[in-house]
Amino acid sequence: MAPFNTRVVRRSNALQDWAYGRGFSYGEVMATGKGIGGALAAAAVTGGLAAAVPAMSFGPTAALLDKVLPAPGEGPDEATRRAGFFRTVTTGTTESGRRYRSVAAGQGDPGYHATAVMLGEAGLSLALDDLPDRTGSLTPATAFGPVLVDRLRAAGHTYEVTEL
Repeated sequence: MAPFNTRVVRRSNALQDWAYGRGFSYGEVMATGKGIGGALAAAAVTGGLAAAVPAMSFGPTAALLDKVLPAPGEGPDEATRRAGFFRTVTTGTTESGRRYRSVAAGQGDPGYHATAVMLGEAGLSLALDDLPDRTGSLTPATAFGPVLVDRLRAAGHTYEVTEL
């Protein structure tokens, strides 16, 4: 998701009059573990991602993938969706050297259950809440402010920031 998330985060910073600072930078990494096992896992993920788009674009491999991948409308059953979870840990350092850690977490498969909760709460927020006075092409942070975070916390998600 980094190609999308980096742009959303940078746009949020700009739309909020550089609230994160003009020298702000943002990047994402995936932890794959330590040692040789972590290196092999990283290589497998990188290779799989690099091969996925060409494989889905080339007729013979696309036809093979259609036979083994879920068809549109298929997906995990309800028990699997409920058993899933997401947890994202972010660390950051300010220009003055202060360090912070944020955690975003929630129950439910992030591709199905948790995303549906997020979209539902965003829709309710648009319909019912007093939102920041902004218009245009906005990011979630600038469109909803802390209102959506409060709704998601009430729905069982965790969003917290601590100084290290």
